[in-house]
Amino acid sequence: MSNNTSLNTKDGAPTSGTDGFYLTPPIGFTIFELCVFIIIGLLGVVGNVIVCATIIRRPQVLSAMSQYLLSLALADLGVLLFILPVGVLRVHYPYEWVLGKALCLYITPISELFFTASVWSITTIAVERYANIAWKMMRIGGSRSVKRSRLIIIAIWVMSFVTASLPVYIQRVYDSHGRRSYAPFPKTVRRGLVTLNATLQYFLPLSITTFCYQRIGKRVSERSRLFQHETEAELQAKDSSSVMNTKAIMQQTKKTQRILKPLVILFALTMLPLNVFNLVTVYWEKFFYQDFAILLVSAVLVSTCTNSAADPLVYCIVSKEFRTEIKSMLSCCFRRRFGKHKQRDSTLMNTRRSQGTNESVLSDQNETKL
Repeated sequence: MSNNTSLNTKDGAPTSGTDGFYLTPPIGFTIFELCVFIIIGLLGVVGNVIVCATIIRRPQVLSAMSQYLLSLALADLGVLLFILPVGVLRVHYPYEWVLGKALCLYITPISELFFTASVWSITTIAVERYANIAWKMMRIGGSRSVKRSRLIIIAIWVMSFVTASLPVYIQRVYDSHGRRSYAPFPKTVRRGLVTLNATLQYFLPLSITTFCYQRIGKRVSERSRLFQHETEAELQAKDSSSVMNTKAIMQQTKKTQRILKPLVILFALTMLPLNVFNLVTVYWEKFFYQDFAILLVSAVLVSTCTNSAADPLVYCIVSKEFRTEIKSMLSCCFRRRFGKHKQRDSTLMNTRRSQGTNESVLSDQNETKL
């Protein structure tokens, strides 16, 4: 978002010399807007940290695809910790870059990979579930499956960096005189990159995910009807390991569908404004000369970060195991904390008692002497 919504570029957007160009909202609206950003950021960061801790502690809580959900949570943390603060500053300081040269050249471009990594983590879950249920390519669990998943995740992040961040790294420029940060791509190159990113970050993965879940639902219903019509003798005549593996794959697929279906719907709704916004700004060159442009930037930022902040809420709603694990983890933390307080209080009480006993003995001795 940072390279496409830059408000002070050399290719058509207002610069620091046009101070006061955009609409200035009332102070009450500004305070409300900042409160919304703070709430989204805090809830999203805390929620995704809990998701990471839960998956690391017990990977089987969410699904057999916990490695990809961990990748999704890390990408969401990147959006909330990097893109949200920079976006808020861009909204409130639209005419200049206030974070310095180092952040402009080295930190801002890397933030672009988080969108691509998050969406392709979701897409890979759908593809693997479809492969499991359609062709029974892999068994549930196992070291080989985990190792393969980690290699796929590494490939996802590398691909995200190459397609989303590397071009911006090459072209990023900081103008210290005007305090501006921009990537001076030619018009044709800029349009091609934005179109490519919109395709890779939204339209293509959403199409693949929709196709996979449609096929998964059809396969699951067919297999379920098949198991209902077969008698116990027919099932026993078949290879028991094959039957058990098929049932395990179907159970894991249903569990994964419960988690991933709302994630995909949430992604489709909240990330659509960002991709439409990027396409409009790159093909309508005078967009940033509209006085309402900064308000649309703020709305797009809220929508985009809501997607990253709401993923943990989806896990809590659809997964009973995840809620139970969070309760047990929080209870353990509180027990340890209160246990330390109780131990410290008991130590203080014992110390005071011993001091009181010593004082009483000394007073008795003094009375005896007197």
